[in-house]
Amino acid sequence: MKSIDYLKELSKFEHRGSATKNERKAADYIANELEGMGYEVVKQEFKTTRDNLYILPLQFGILLFIMGAASFFYDKFLNALELIISLISIGFLILELSGKSFETSIMPKHSSKNVITKFEKSDKKKIIVSAHIDTQKGSLMFSPKIVDKLKMIYNIGYLGFALIPVGIVFGLLHLYLISYIVLGIGLLITFAMIVFLLTCEIGGKYTNGANDNGSGTSLALAIADYYINNKENFPDDVEVIFLFTGSEETGERGMKYFLKRYKKLLNKDTQFIVLDNLGAGKLTYLEGEGMIFYKKAGEMLIDVADEMRKEYPNGVVQKMKNLLLPTDALPVLANGFCGITFISMDDNGRIKNYHWFTDTIDNIDSKLLRYEESFLIEYVLRVSKRISSQIKEEALKVE
Repeated sequence: MKSIDYLKELSKFEHRGSATKNERKAADYIANELEGMGYEVVKQEFKTTRDNLYILPLQFGILLFIMGAASFFYDKFLNALELIISLISIGFLILELSGKSFETSIMPKHSSKNVITKFEKSDKKKIIVSAHIDTQKGSLMFSPKIVDKLKMIYNIGYLGFALIPVGIVFGLLHLYLISYIVLGIGLLITFAMIVFLLTCEIGGKYTNGANDNGSGTSLALAIADYYINNKENFPDDVEVIFLFTGSEETGERGMKYFLKRYKKLLNKDTQFIVLDNLGAGKLTYLEGEGMIFYKKAGEMLIDVADEMRKEYPNGVVQKMKNLLLPTDALPVLANGFCGITFISMDDNGRIKNYHWFTDTIDNIDSKLLRYEESFLIEYVLRVSKRISSQIKEEALKVE
């Protein structure tokens, strides 16, 4: 089993925080391993912000709080301006959550990098197996007592954000009592969210990230090793590419930069297989992505996963709708490509040791990793054969 050996090496880094020196060193390690296998490798360097999980809603929350508080001082022109600024803030936040490539952070940028097995524009159909390199900060948000309530916290927090422009509108309509009540509730929730996020950002420390996402990265490396040494098992008209992204934890920045640079080299029917958090729990595939704008996973990718799930003993593989926080598959789907995410979760949809300091190699299920390595190699092989067979069917129709 190759994946556990790669994981041991990746886990030697204290952390691989997004856009940090350790993340870049881990990317270099991955590139060296791929070159050792015989791949020609491209390193795509880019600049991005850090800690967007905390900083982005924090910056919008502070701006909305200021606009809401200022609107208590009635001035028709200023209140209209405050409304416009509030709506723009919420619009930027929605844009960030949509998976589209648009920079919404005002914070300083730092160096990050993607590692890609080189490919050219061609008529060959492509499968891209992807995993992110970086790790997230563990914080109060992900403590075992709070993490299960995270969806509720974000829903209430974003409701508070939304109430502020609504309250301003009531004020502009001279419905002052309703305006004060709505603004008061919105400001109270927003202030609580600001304090919560600020506490998380200041008190947070990067995790070792053996599960998230040392496990996915290690499995992608193991699949890459198998592929290059067993190409005779794969159809000639399908090419498998391997992509290791930086700064996924800051809003899928690595994947967004990859798509921005390489989108024109990819056919629209390119299939993305994203590997994330695969070190503990039960092998799971997601039916879609998105907290606000839900996007379905690729139909053929789901069909093959369904087919394999039925062939394995009951309960060994499961599928779920989506996660609260997106994976690298969200920008893939938002850009019109087909994608699917494989992840490991318990029966209730919880990711074990999620963004917490217990996310170390000691808590990795090596038996699960071995099983997933075999399953995912078979999955990539079946997807490639399904694509090849579709090519042949289309060719026959043309004749």
